[in-house]
Amino acid sequence: MTVLTDNPQSPFYEQLLCAVDKQLLHLQDARGKFLLDKVHERNMKYYIHNVVDKPWNNHLLLVIYVYSDNNADVGTIYNVIGNIHSRLKDIFDVFQLENMTEFDVETHMYQYLKGSYYQEHSDSKRKELLKWYRAVSYNKKKWITTKLNSSKQSYFDQYLFPMPSYDSRDFPFTKSATEQAHNTRKNETDVIVPLLPQIRAEGHFRWNQLNRLRQAFLKACEQAKKTNCPLPLEFHYDEPERIGERFYFRLWDKPAFALLHPDQFPSSSLKSAYKRIGAYSEDNNQYFVEFIKAECLEEDDEAEGLWFMELFEKGVIGQWFANATDEEIKQKRALLYSWGYGEEGKGRNPQPFSSRHKGVLATSTFISRYQHIAEGTLLDVEPLYAAVTFGLLAVDIFTTTGARLNELLQISNTRECIRKVKVENKLNYSFYAIPKGRDEVEPFYISEQTMKLIQLVAKLLKDHYGSEKIPSVKYRYSRSHLFPVPKPYFFQYHNNSFTEFTVWACLRFLLHGLNFESKEGKPVVIKTHLLRHAFATEAVQRQGLPIDIVAKILHQRDIGVTEYYAEPTPSQVAQSVSDLHDVISDYVDLDETVLRSPEELEKELEEYKQQVGVFNNVLGGTCVTAFVCPTKMQCLGCQAKVPQPEKKQELEEVIELSKDMEKRFTKMNLPVEVKKAKTMRKYARNELKEIELIEKYREEQKYEPHIQFDRR
Repeated sequence: MTVLTDNPQSPFYEQLLCAVDKQLLHLQDARGKFLLDKVHERNMKYYIHNVVDKPWNNHLLLVIYVYSDNNADVGTIYNVIGNIHSRLKDIFDVFQLENMTEFDVETHMYQYLKGSYYQEHSDSKRKELLKWYRAVSYNKKKWITTKLNSSKQSYFDQYLFPMPSYDSRDFPFTKSATEQAHNTRKNETDVIVPLLPQIRAEGHFRWNQLNRLRQAFLKACEQAKKTNCPLPLEFHYDEPERIGERFYFRLWDKPAFALLHPDQFPSSSLKSAYKRIGAYSEDNNQYFVEFIKAECLEEDDEAEGLWFMELFEKGVIGQWFANATDEEIKQKRALLYSWGYGEEGKGRNPQPFSSRHKGVLATSTFISRYQHIAEGTLLDVEPLYAAVTFGLLAVDIFTTTGARLNELLQISNTRECIRKVKVENKLNYSFYAIPKGRDEVEPFYISEQTMKLIQLVAKLLKDHYGSEKIPSVKYRYSRSHLFPVPKPYFFQYHNNSFTEFTVWACLRFLLHGLNFESKEGKPVVIKTHLLRHAFATEAVQRQGLPIDIVAKILHQRDIGVTEYYAEPTPSQVAQSVSDLHDVISDYVDLDETVLRSPEELEKELEEYKQQVGVFNNVLGGTCVTAFVCPTKMQCLGCQAKVPQPEKKQELEEVIELSKDMEKRFTKMNLPVEVKKAKTMRKYARNELKEIELIEKYREEQKYEPHIQFDRR
């Protein structure tokens, strides 16, 4: 390998200089790039905080190098080093080992795996150790053999983990742990799969509700500024008929809130609030609302209010345990466990609604500090609106493409990422991202509905930044070394791109309270990877797609038992994705920043027309498949069709026609044709249900509540 005199540029270099092997610290790849510079900061922070002073520090640093050089996912590397480090620490403690030369994998690890020690450890924990340890042993040896010259191989062999003579078949825990994990995942997936359309629809309904609150908030702010009326300004509005409730609020700003609660603020703060200086100046001021109550408009039932109110009322937003007493922590932890967030008995404080990102779901310091003195519940509206907007786009992409989290976060407002082609005045879209374990971008086919939501996020960002352009920011998640150049990523806010924690928090906030339960009665929490599993299950079990094609759609390399399947063509993959889209959309105008020149578009259109047919209006909707018809022109029930509410009457006529056909074929003793007629009716009714959901959230998008300002 080429030896360079320069040092690594990693910000962690100085901290490691005297703590690890210097040759290891300066190890380079085949292109002369320091391996340390390729390691994600998340994994280096974990290493420095937990591993650097342990006897196995050099061994694990080499593991990080090898997996990073092989383009392993950041989360995978984190899990590998975390698992091996934790178990080595246990083993060294129980056997009182002091260095790696004393460690004998055939004795010490074997005794642990047999259960001779730490009987309280689960079968899954032992299984994970053996799995990752053997994988690390193999991958490190292979990497050293193939990537280093003979002299370096001899030197770095000292940091290999010896391969054990035993494997998972030698221990009874393997089958037990595997079955338990499989059953858990299967049970959770079974709950989610049939509800994917409802999950998307509920996401839209909730975004609509938060958008109504935001519009009312902005109008109240405008009213306060225009009339110069004293705060608080009380207002209320009615929700749509589907909800049938009236919401009451107060509009505050910081000075007004302080001056009307004088016994809760020091005299210096009251003086600043009165003069509107310092922390209470115009530059530091903020408007916020106080949710007073919700009441039913017609029935005498108890109003539900905003779906997320209990999260604020129970005080579990953000790092809720920071200033809590031991009793409060105990109560809130039990509440979060009951909702399915975290595992009871682990002694940890779950943070399901901590975005770890400024301006997204996070409550301002002022509101957090003085929430307890308000009559109602204080809310920062803009961070909540940002959370549901990003959450809605994430739900849509996860459930219609099966994309991974790191692929979602790569979506940027660039022509290299967002691509389109126009056929017969219809735009068809895809985004390009680098999948897990790859180095080159691959296409992810998306619908017009997804593009509409991307444009919604684009508008949010432009309003937030007060600019017509989305700023370029540094990529901060998995394998960031592949994305060294800042880009205008859609998942960003306050000049920082998102990490996994922000997306998780947005999803949980948007979908909280839907109360999914397994057959055993255990709560099921929506997770990004669970949605990916649900997408795959929907594709294989409900749509009957071959597993090898699903593997291509999911951008997976290993299809295991499906190796006998033929390699699917790109047209099969694109066609299959179109089959799975279960969406309704309006025409979407793309930003000029992603529009191609007329020459490029014309050229691509001609190439496209040579490969595909013309998109046509079909029964109950519009065909969106770009390739060979998947149902041989049997359009009713085809997932390659976008149902349109405007064509609802056509489906209603089909239902009546199918009834007549069933009677005729029954008289003619044609049971197969009778079955076809029943199937036709079932498909038409299913599409009508989909259209009904779309009509409802479309109607609510247009609903503008009349805001009443209450004079004091």
